[in-house]
Order: sequence, then structure tokens, then C-alpha cells
Amino acid sequence: MTRIWAVARQTIAEGVRMKVALVFIAFILLILGGLPFVLRNEDSVSSAVQTFLSFSLAGLNFFLCLLTIFLTRSLSEEIAGGQILLMMAKPVPRWQFVVGKWLGIVTINGVLLVFSGLAIFFVAHGMAKYQATDEYDKLRLRDEILTARHGIKVDIPDFRQDAEDYFNDRLESGGYSGVIDFDPKRERNRLLDDFAQIDRTIYPLESRDYLFSNIRCDRTADRTVQVRYEAEVWAYPPDEILRCVWVFGDLDKGTSQYVFHRRDVIARRQSIFVPADAIAADRTLKATLINQNPFEGEPQFGNTISFTTYDVIEMFFPVGTFGGNLARQLTLVFCRLMLLAAFAMMAACLFSFPVACLMTFCFIVMASMTGYLSGSLIHFESEGAYYWFKKFAEVLYSVLFFIIPDFSRYDGASLLVNGRNVTLMWVLTGIRDLVLIGTTAVGLLACILFQRREVAETSF
Repeated sequence: MTRIWAVARQTIAEGVRMKVALVFIAFILLILGGLPFVLRNEDSVSSAVQTFLSFSLAGLNFFLCLLTIFLTRSLSEEIAGGQILLMMAKPVPRWQFVVGKWLGIVTINGVLLVFSGLAIFFVAHGMAKYQATDEYDKLRLRDEILTARHGIKVDIPDFRQDAEDYFNDRLESGGYSGVIDFDPKRERNRLLDDFAQIDRTIYPLESRDYLFSNIRCDRTADRTVQVRYEAEVWAYPPDEILRCVWVFGDLDKGTSQYVFHRRDVIARRQSIFVPADAIAADRTLKATLINQNPFEGEPQFGNTISFTTYDVIEMFFPVGTFGGNLARQLTLVFCRLMLLAAFAMMAACLFSFPVACLMTFCFIVMASMTGYLSGSLIHFESEGAYYWFKKFAEVLYSVLFFIIPDFSRYDGASLLVNGRNVTLMWVLTGIRDLVLIGTTAVGLLACILFQRREVAETSF
């Protein structure tokens, strides 16, 4: 271990002396320090903080990937210039030399990630503290962005008994006697969909109750949960504004009750911040939507409110802190960088720096585009030459991406920016797949290849 760490210390010293490394570090500092001043003219501070988080995380990931590639330049140059022969004369096994180089690169990335994470944390909180414009903006920053929330869908009622009763009544009355190709199973499924659609439709002056269950958060009035929904309207009002009433809480269960008079733009996602003491002791939240205009002097247009699916009604409640969420996201970034460093080392063990650099760039692009390439295959026609090309591409895709991981599966940046929880289980999965399996396999291959390579030969 002492020999490995000695090689790692040398790699760290070389990385610090490299001018290109200093350039990348300067770019990272410029992004983290300059973005808050660029975003001062945003409409709201909450939008500015989200933009800062999005660009800073993307920029940090991009420049650290480039830095990882260029840090492997020392190995390629040592092999090409013959300096590696001096190292091989020392009692350092080749595998320890490769592992030491990798450890040095990973250490540099880890230190930069820690300092960058601290900078992102304090800058985001500084923007929220000193620039927030109004109470709603402060509330949104605290409970929607600088937090870690878990989302749940509204409970879907069980209409199976209602659908079965209706089906039997109609069957006994001969309602299906004239139906061609009558399929009882398909008819039951259709009735289930009809009952669900009725439940998601609220006619004028009617109301509908919806329930959220298994809400695991503090039930105090000083905290809020967020209810989001997107409603469609039949018979648009002239101004395309839906006027309705939401009531949260269940007095029968001893909770507080809150009434919200709403003016919502139709077919857009809306949010309501509800005090958490509206949640009952059994961890449920009752939400009632009343299709009635509560504003005096404004006419009732007779709108019918409809939700396309139950998924468009959801609730978010806090399960952690922004700091913990950021740490888990940066851990996922670190896992990807560890695998990337192992691949870059393997390429540098075989080829000259330009070729190794190109190989690693291709690896990054393919690992980042796995999801996109997978989805693009569905657009090919299912007959003729296009069909056989699709089959060939699917086989090639399955072989290629059995080896190359999908980096998008281990990227929680979009969740962090929107205050969604980057779960610990996700991080543990990333450590298992990217580090324990991926990095170990690629690192082992790099050690084997370097062990068998004649270092006196010229790299191409």
C-alpha cells in the first residue's frame, strides 16, 4: 500500500503542476463564482437558484470528466518518452503502478468535488437568504428547491366491485345480447376505466375527494407539503382561467382544515403549499376539489374539470435536507468519475495520449447517450430493410451496452434541482454497479494489459 500511495502522491503532484489542470480548475471556479452575478436579473430568486444548480452541476461534471482524461496524459508520456523504464527498475509491481496512478487521479477528483460541493451549498443558500423577493419565493426556495422531497401519487380507488355489479346487472337485463364479439374480460376492463374516468371528472358545482396515504413527515403547522396537479377543462372560459376551491384536511380525524381559492391557468401544472398539520394521525391527507367559482363578481362559466390520469395529482413531502441531497448526488458523480478514470488508465496503458483521449471521449459519449440510442430504435419501421437494420442495431446495442454503463441511470442532477430526493439506495446501487463491478473489472483489465505490455515499444 505504501508503494501505491507513493505513485498516487507523484500523480497528484504532476496533476497540480499541469497547466491544463489549472485551467479546468479555473473554469470550475468561474462557473461557481460567476453564475450568481449573471442570474441576478431572473424573475424570481427560486428560478435563479434552480438555474445556478443546474448549470453548476453540469459544468462541474463536464470539466471533471475532461480533467480526468488529461490527467492520464502523464502515463502515456512516460511510456512514449521512456521514463517508465526508470520506474520499472524499482521494486514496484506494474499493477501497483497502475492502481497508484488511478488513485492519484481519483484523489484529485474527490478533493475538487468536496470543495465544489461546499461552494454550491453555500452559494445556493446565500442566494436564497439575501436575494429572496417575497414570502412565496422564500417558501418555494425552502420547501421546493433547497430540500429533499419524496413524491407520492394520489390513492386510486378500487372500482372492481362497482364495475362487477354494473356488469352483472347489465348482463342479467340482456344489455349485451346484441353485442358482436362480446368479451367479458375486455368489457370488465372498459367498465373499470369508465368508473375511474367518472371519479376524475368534476361537473359544475360538484366536489370530489382525493386521498394521499403513507405520508412520512412532521405534522406541524410551520412545515408545508406540496400538492401538484394539472387539470383539463371542458368548455374553456373566455380568459382560460379555471376558478375553483381546494380544501385540505379532515375534521373528522382531528386535523386542521385549509381552504384555497384558486385561479389557475388551464392545462398547466399548479402547486399548492399546504401546512403539514392538515395531515391526519394515520398519515393520510384528504384533498377536496370543489368545482365552483369562489370569487364574487366573477361569473361561473359551467366548466367541467377533468384529470387525464391519477398520476397528474401528486404530493411531495420533505424527507431530508438539501445538504444531504447534494452530497448523495456528488457521490454519484464521483462513482462515474472513478469508472471513467479506470477506463482512461486502461486506454493510456495501450495507446498514445491522442488515441487514448479519443477512446475515452467516445466512452463518455456512448455512456451518456445510452438512453437516447435505445429510444431511437423504436422509430424504425417494422418491415423491409429498415426492419433488418433495426434488428442488427438491437443486437449491436445489447452487446455494446452490456459492457458500457448507462451514466444517465446514475445522475440525480434533475432531481436535486427540483428538490426531489436522491435516495441512498440509488447511491448504493451506483457504488455497486459503477465502482465495485465496473471500476474493478476495467481496472483489473488495465493491470493485466499493462503487465503483458512491452513498455519499450512505441505507442500508437
